[in-house]
Amino acid sequence: MLTPLQQAIDLIQKSKNILIALPESLNADSLGSALALEATLKKLGKKVELASQEAAPDKLAFLPGIDALRNKLTSLRDFVISVDTSQNKISRLRYEAEGSVLKIFLATPQKIEQRDIKLEPGPFYYDLIIVIDAPDLESLGDIFNSNTELFFNKSILNIDCKAGNEYFGEVNLVEPTAAACAEIVVGLIEGLAPNSIDANIATLLLAGLIVKTHSWQNSRTTPQALNLASLLIIKGAEQETIVKNLYKTKPLNCLKLWGRLLGRLEFDDREKIAWIFAQREDFIATGTSAKDLPFVLDEIYDLFPSINLAIILWPDDNGSTYILAQSKRAEHLQKLCLEIGGSVKNDRLLVKMAGMAAKDAKEKIAVLLNSLS
Repeated sequence: MLTPLQQAIDLIQKSKNILIALPESLNADSLGSALALEATLKKLGKKVELASQEAAPDKLAFLPGIDALRNKLTSLRDFVISVDTSQNKISRLRYEAEGSVLKIFLATPQKIEQRDIKLEPGPFYYDLIIVIDAPDLESLGDIFNSNTELFFNKSILNIDCKAGNEYFGEVNLVEPTAAACAEIVVGLIEGLAPNSIDANIATLLLAGLIVKTHSWQNSRTTPQALNLASLLIIKGAEQETIVKNLYKTKPLNCLKLWGRLLGRLEFDDREKIAWIFAQREDFIATGTSAKDLPFVLDEIYDLFPSINLAIILWPDDNGSTYILAQSKRAEHLQKLCLEIGGSVKNDRLLVKMAGMAAKDAKEKIAVLLNSLS
């Protein structure tokens, strides 16, 4: 019986036109892995399209090949106009484009009846869909929601390192013990095209490893990950460029937000939980928004590498509280998600606790965490 890796290689080798689909919230691992795989597949003569609902964050603009990312599918399927010529031969065909209208002219000896003409959908352009770093198809956002027929009609290769993955692919290359999707993709690339990792591909893959291990500071930092990083650096990966763009170039307004929130941080030393309370005034004063809070979570883990869980709470205008949580243990977030709702994306839980003040929301979550431990 073939292993998942062998099945994945077989699927790719049989395919000519390949779509790589990414979740709506991009990070250096999902995007770096996808760009590395795209570059490899193009070396093998494949036609590849890379798509995600959202544009890449500015801090990832340094990744080689980033311009290949699209926020919608540019090729989906052909539509076929069929004309029954059994009783009436076509002697000449031409077309003209007038503004937004395409006109097709058919010359025949006799009249063409409407019943002789049919418009039918042709086959889909893509032979294979590769999904990277997505626990389920819904996390692809509009790339999936607007093209469900495509996803239900074509083979899917599912690549992920999260334990909560739903195994939605025809082939599931899911390895929860891997440090990052980049580690899985390295194995796939070596299986497809040995010794094909050049400096650009190495940089893309190392970026994924660095971001998923939080610069080698969390539990994903395995000996295998460190050995792989060493090999990628030998192949030309630009470690200094990665670190500079991911960690040293930090937006001033986000640093101001982090400074304000740091003064309100509450730390549970026994459970290793950091609680942070944000207010509307913090966003206004620093020119930021709730979209910048993942930056704060990353800063928390850099400053307190020993914490197990970081939780940010902030109110909306209707008396409810939003929660953004990040944990070193993905199963904690999945359990919380089952208890209080919300969604888990990129190892973070986002949930709205309707009609509940921040203090009450904290107490409820603390009780749940005690019951889950």
